[in-house]
Amino acid sequence: MTVTLEKQPKKYLQSVDDATRRKLLKGIENIQSMTGDIKKLKGTANQYRYKIAHYRILYEWRQSENQIIITAINTRTNIKY
Repeated sequence: MTVTLEKQPKKYLQSVDDATRRKLLKGIENIQSMTGDIKKLKGTANQYRYKIAHYRILYEWRQSENQIIITAINTRTNIKY
């Protein structure tokens, strides 16, 4: 399974401290194995939310291409679904 990060998630990972970055990168690895607190977003065909403490990772899963596209990473108070 291929994981791609859009521009915002890349910039967010660069802006956080090392401990948070490691935690978020571990979460991205968990997304690949589909483990953890993952929920499908209502009203969407293939978009999901992964929760890590007070951070949220939004991603799109393209099953036909076997690809995950990380569209947003932010704290739960600043993320828009």
